Amino acid sequence: MPSTPTRSVKARTRTGEDPMRTRTRGTLALAVTAALAMGVVAGGSATAAPPTVVGAAVSEAPTQEDLPVFQYQGIITDKETMSYNPTDEYIFPSVFHAGAHLEDPLAEWYLYLGPHDAPGGIVLMYADSLAGPWTEHEGGPVIANEWDDHYSVSHVATAEPFWHPEEDRLYVYFHGENTTTRYATSSDGVHFDYGGVAVTTAQGGEGITETSYARVFEHPDATSPYAYAMFYMDNTTQDIRRIRVAESYDGREWDVRPEPLVVPGAAEGQNVSSANLWEWEGQLYVIYHASSGKIHARTVDDALTETGPTWTLHEASGVGDDTGRVAAPDIVTDETGTYLFYESGDRLGATIKYAKLDPDAVREPAPGVDPDPLRRQCSGAASDEFDATALDPELWSAGERTEASRHELRDGSLVLPTYRAGVNGAPLLLQELPDGPWEVTTEVSVAPTEPFQQAGLLLYADDANYAKLDLVHGSAGLRLEYILRTNGSDRNTGFDSVTPGDRVGDQLWLRLTSDGDTALASVSFDGETFEPWGRPVDLDRLSPTAIGPFAMRGATAAPEIEASFAWLRWTPTAAEQTACDEELTVPEAPADDESAAPGRAVLRTTSGWAHGLHDGSFEVLLDLWWGTNGSVFALYENGRLIAVEELALRTPHAQSLRVPVTGRPDGTYVYSGVLLNSRGATETAPVTVVVDDAAPGTPVLSHDNWDGDGAFTVTANLWWGTNATSYRILEDGVVVAEGALTAATPGAQQATATVTGRAPGSHTYVAELTNAAGRTVSAPLAVPVRR
Repeated sequence: MPSTPTRSVKARTRTGEDPMRTRTRGTLALAVTAALAMGVVAGGSATAAPPTVVGAAVSEAPTQEDLPVFQYQGIITDKETMSYNPTDEYIFPSVFHAGAHLEDPLAEWYLYLGPHDAPGGIVLMYADSLAGPWTEHEGGPVIANEWDDHYSVSHVATAEPFWHPEEDRLYVYFHGENTTTRYATSSDGVHFDYGGVAVTTAQGGEGITETSYARVFEHPDATSPYAYAMFYMDNTTQDIRRIRVAESYDGREWDVRPEPLVVPGAAEGQNVSSANLWEWEGQLYVIYHASSGKIHARTVDDALTETGPTWTLHEASGVGDDTGRVAAPDIVTDETGTYLFYESGDRLGATIKYAKLDPDAVREPAPGVDPDPLRRQCSGAASDEFDATALDPELWSAGERTEASRHELRDGSLVLPTYRAGVNGAPLLLQELPDGPWEVTTEVSVAPTEPFQQAGLLLYADDANYAKLDLVHGSAGLRLEYILRTNGSDRNTGFDSVTPGDRVGDQLWLRLTSDGDTALASVSFDGETFEPWGRPVDLDRLSPTAIGPFAMRGATAAPEIEASFAWLRWTPTAAEQTACDEELTVPEAPADDESAAPGRAVLRTTSGWAHGLHDGSFEVLLDLWWGTNGSVFALYENGRLIAVEELALRTPHAQSLRVPVTGRPDGTYVYSGVLLNSRGATETAPVTVVVDDAAPGTPVLSHDNWDGDGAFTVTANLWWGTNATSYRILEDGVVVAEGALTAATPGAQQATATVTGRAPGSHTYVAELTNAAGRTVSAPLAVPVRR
């Protein structure tokens, strides 16, 4: 670790002394400078107040709906006309404001990019406006994969230009091999002197295999002794890519923090990469791409230690050329607007595109709670509950090798053996895909214990072209994967095959969703909340015709096991949903011998009965203690019909009914009912339920670092209360432990984080508990380390 320099570090204001010094880090300041010249503030109206500077308090916590909308503009790298094009792919666009720093630049703006596959190489383009047109600098690459005696590597890629304010010189960081991030310096942005090695895998700790995709900026924390900070991507021996933070006094030697800043979650898939620092309306964000094929954003504090929830900042519209994966974001502003530069397309077939911030566009709100996540209440016409004695041949008309099928319909489920074959040899039970958008969900029970036992959903074109979403026992253990195979070759499974941990129980719910252009995978471990899984599949590339459940084990010696599918349900079309909604109406009561309308019944609820918690799962009880009976009961929640139940007539004896209600988030719910018979209808008095315990109870933190030696365990205990389904423990804002929890409200739950090698000082820990209704955060716990 380099020692702290004796010279003083130049004082840095929160917005930077030169708002154009850094690209994305300085985007907001530059946007304000340019917008004020035009009489408006970027993203706001002419009368809007300037946004809060970095570090100032934000009046309200931002939400995903507060993020701006970027509209697709076009392609920058025309592969047919680019002179340096060794591999037909370009990645990682990085914009530098040459006119603000260089004496005689080729143009106002420089754009660095290049291929990743060998030999790689850094390409320079330039333009007088961010809107283009962009011209390629002839004689590229400006940095190659061989450089005198300094290095000779298979490729160099991902140039990150950074104007060094202490040296008044351009630094460009790049990687080559993937294990090493290097840097070069320049006075003109075209001709470079080799600088040295900035960060290697050795600095990332044991088990780190990659150190690449760096972005560099002035440190946003004015209290930090470091002048500069870096986001970069590492990779682990488990093939999980994460975002790390490195810090530097001089931009040459770097200290790497021991823990990652961003670890991929369910929304991202197995990998996150190409992180950048971006400021919007006074809030810092870390923006990056992921296995999801989208560009995500998380709020981040000035110290670069704590991030917020994962949001989607940008994704392809699916219209025209604006399709496929989006990655490596770089947001920059000039007098013509604010632009998002990014790579688009398959990992080794990408090109560079750009989008422009539309100040008038409104981001679509995040989806609400799905009232029917398993399509129990309403499903499409092609759905099959597997409750007959044989499969309907009209529904299952697209199968392959069905004459060899050994499936059974058993106890209301479709049971498949794991055939000793792959997709190209196993019997396949398939339904035809409809035109346009569609969505299919299934519930599967399977327990793979030996390599290549697997079961799930198959999206089928032919035996060499398909996508499959399945639970499989791979060579390294249990995996939950969404894999595309075209022309007999799998897409890189490292991006789409994820270890599910201990979240898989007796059942697993799998879903494939298509908008007509792509097919998205999602998974539920509880039957209520679905998480996106892996990357979207391009349907133009695959051209599938059928879908269905499958089970197999390949040509292996693994024993045959069974997979049980409880049902396969199509999400209803708009017309089918309308028909379902119309079906849930209060019917006419059947003819009976009653002489009067029903008596007045009473409604009660069991909310809080079991353990005093109003957690959103309870029953509504109907009681008619004595009098004329009713044959139909209609229950309303906040004025919306939610259940219609039939009752047996036993006038004048009592009638009672229990209607379950589950999964309600915190809020107030008023229930009312109508009891009917052939003579009329009688309303009940309403009953109100206030749900205020739906989110998990608050955990309490403790530690055992009594000797102060830096090796200890932090324990989060929920002694009693509404249970969580997952947890995270954060150390100084960085996740150090996370996983799934089994909910058994109101029983105790516990999660731990074991840490070692902590430096002397005070470290602060926070625990987060999450369930479908929300997240609860513990009080912080400070743990002193003395030696």
